[in-house]
Amino acid sequence: MANERSAHAYELELRKMVKARTGVDCEVWLYPLIRTTAYNMVIRDKIQEEMISMNNFVSLVTGSSGQQKTEVSPLLPHYDKIQRTITQQLTAIGLTYETTPSKLNEDTRKGGKGNKDPMSCLYQNVKDVMDDNC
Repeated sequence: MANERSAHAYELELRKMVKARTGVDCEVWLYPLIRTTAYNMVIRDKIQEEMISMNNFVSLVTGSSGQQKTEVSPLLPHYDKIQRTITQQLTAIGLTYETTPSKLNEDTRKGGKGNKDPMSCLYQNVKDVMDDNC
């Protein structure tokens, strides 16, 4: 495997992609998901390389009764599953078109945008108006 990439290389690439998408450095709370995605990408690469080295995704095998039957590579379902998992993880990180810009920019910290107490907002608005008029 001449082009084998490490999980660390994938992590760095994913962090750069998040920065390119959002314009800011990757949030620390995304690191575990990025690390898991990177490891899954390494496993995907290994499965893919093994499937390619087999040269044939379909083979003829002899069944229990001596009949010839066609069998698909047993790695194919695992490959499909890990590809789907990686796609879901990329969506969760914000790196697919399924992730809207508002989801990327939403502040989910306590007191952040969208999480404020309505009475606090009303008080702040009244205070701002009073300060402007006085």
